[in-house]
Amino acid sequence: MTAAPATPGILADLAMVLGVAALTTVACQRIRLPVVVGYLFAGLIIGPHLPIPLVADQGNVHTLSELGVILLMFSLGLEFSLKKLLHSGPSAALVALIQGGFMAWAGFLAGRFLGWGAVESVFAGAALAVSSTMIIARVFEAMNAKGPLADLVLSTLIVQDLLAILMLTLLTAVGSGAGLSLPAFLLTLARLAGFLVVVTLLGRWILPRFVRWVADTGSSETLLVTVVGLCFAFSLLAAKAGYSVALGAFLAGMIVAESGRERKVEHLVHPLRDMFVAVFFVSIGMMIDPGQLLPNWKGLALFTLLVLAGKILSGALGGLLGGNSLRSSIRAGAGLAQIGEFSFIIAALGQSLGVVGPALFPVLAATCALTTLTTPLLIQHSEGLADGVERWLPRRIRHFLLHHRAAMGHLRSLPFRKAAWFHLRRPFGYLLLDSLLVAVSVGLGTLLHRTLTGLVVARGLSHALAVYLVWLLVGGLALRFLLGILKQVRRIARAIAERAILVSGDRTEGMGDAIRFVIELALGATVALPLVALLQPLLPTGLIPALALAAVLLSGFLLWRRMGAIQRGWMEGTEGLVQRRRERGGGPPSPAP
Repeated sequence: MTAAPATPGILADLAMVLGVAALTTVACQRIRLPVVVGYLFAGLIIGPHLPIPLVADQGNVHTLSELGVILLMFSLGLEFSLKKLLHSGPSAALVALIQGGFMAWAGFLAGRFLGWGAVESVFAGAALAVSSTMIIARVFEAMNAKGPLADLVLSTLIVQDLLAILMLTLLTAVGSGAGLSLPAFLLTLARLAGFLVVVTLLGRWILPRFVRWVADTGSSETLLVTVVGLCFAFSLLAAKAGYSVALGAFLAGMIVAESGRERKVEHLVHPLRDMFVAVFFVSIGMMIDPGQLLPNWKGLALFTLLVLAGKILSGALGGLLGGNSLRSSIRAGAGLAQIGEFSFIIAALGQSLGVVGPALFPVLAATCALTTLTTPLLIQHSEGLADGVERWLPRRIRHFLLHHRAAMGHLRSLPFRKAAWFHLRRPFGYLLLDSLLVAVSVGLGTLLHRTLTGLVVARGLSHALAVYLVWLLVGGLALRFLLGILKQVRRIARAIAERAILVSGDRTEGMGDAIRFVIELALGATVALPLVALLQPLLPTGLIPALALAAVLLSGFLLWRRMGAIQRGWMEGTEGLVQRRRERGGGPPSPAP
C-alpha cells in the first residue's frame, strides 16, 4: 500500500527542522550562545525569506509547532500547584503584577508610537509583559543559581505564566471581533470563569483517580499515552469552547498533577516536550523576514530598550514593595529582563486572527534574541549594578530603606489567623468595587464618546475640544471612585501597620509610618498599574501618559516629604532616647535596624 501524499512531506519537513536545528544549536553551544538562538537561526535557514535551497513547508511546521505549545503548557500545568503559589508569597505576585502591568501599558504606547493599530498594540504590550520561563530556567541551571534570588524569580515566572494564560484567552476574544469595549471584556471574563470552574471541578472528581490507577497498575508507556491523550483532549475541548489550546493543555496538566504522580509524568513527557518546543521556536524563526528588520529598526530599538530598562525598573520596584532588599530586587528585575515563548504564542495568536501585521514578529524575534544574550550578563553583573545604585541614592532614601527592611520583617512575622484579619474584609471589598467602578466609568465613556462628541461639535466647538470635554466629564465621574481607592488603601495600610507594631512590640520611632508607607505603595501600585494597562486602549492615547507623568511628579514630591518626616521622627526619637539614658546613667542606644 502506498503512503498518503501528505506523509512524506511532513516527514521531510520534520527531518529538515530537527537536522538543521541540531547543527545550529551545537554551533551556538560551542560559542556559548543559548540554544533558543540556534532554533531561531534554524528557522531562518529553512524559511522562505533567505536564498538558501532548504525550504520547509510552513503549514506543516506550524502544525507540528502547535504540539510544542500544547506540551509546554501541559508541563507548566504539571509544575503548578496552589501550595507552590501560596508559598511564593506576596513578593512574586507583586513583581508579576507590577512588572506585567507596566510593560503591557508601555508596550501598547510603543505600538501606537510606531503607528500600529490599537488591537495590534494591545498584542504587542501583552507580548512584552511576560518573561521567559524556559530561558531563565536554563540560564539558572547553567549558572547553578540557587537560593532566595532564584526562588523569587522562578515564583514570579509561575504567576506570570498564569497571567499569560488569562491574557491569551482575553486576547482571543479581542482579536476575533469582540473589540476593546468593557461590556465585551466583562462578558468574556465571566464566560472564562464559568468554563474554568466547570472543567476543573468535573476533571478533579474523576481524572486524578484514573491517572493514579494507570500509573500504579500500568507501564510507563501506557501512562505516557494516557496523559498525552488527556492533554490533547482538553486542548480540543478548549478550542471548541472558543479558547486557546494552551488553556486546555494547562488545565490538563493541573488536573493530572492532582493525582500525586506528576513527577513520574513529567519525567516521561519532558523529552517529547523538548523536541516539539524546538520545532515551535524553529517555526518562529521561519516567520522572521530579515527584510522587515531594517525598515522597523525603530521598533526593534524601542522594544529592546523597553524590555531591558522597563523590566529591570518595574521588577525592582515590585520586589522592593514585596519586602525584598534593594539588592535582591534589582537582581530579580535583571533576571526577568527578556521575552520568550509566551511572547511568540501571543504574537502567533494575533497573526492567526489577522490583527497583527508583518512587522511585529521580526521585531519580537530580534528582541528575544538580543535579550536572551544579555540575560546571563545582566544576572552576572546585577550585584555590581545594585551596589552602584545604593551608592548613588540620597541619604534620605538609604535611611528609609533601613526602616523598610525592618518593617517588612515585622510584616512577614505576622501570624495568619482568619479572625485577626476579618475586619479588613470590608475595606478590601470596597477597594475591589471602586476599581471595578473606575473601569465601568471608562467603559461608559467609550460608549458615550461618539454621541456626546457629536452633540458638542454640533454646538460649534472643534472636535479636539469636544473630545477633551467629554473625557473631562468621564474623568470627573471616575475621580470619585479613584478617591475611594485611595481611602481604602490608606485604611488597609494603617490597620496592617498597627497590627504589625502590636505583634512585634517594636516601638522604634517612625517604624509604624514606614510600614504604612510601604503597604500604601504596594497596594497602590498593584491596583493602579494593571488598571492602567487594562484601560489604556479605551482612552485617548495621550491622556494616560500625561496623567501618569503628573501623578508621578506629585507622588514623588509627597513621598520625598514623607521619607523626610520618617527620618526626622527617627532622629528625634533617637536623641530623646540618648538623653533619657544619659539622665539614668545608661550607655548609648543600640544602632538602628
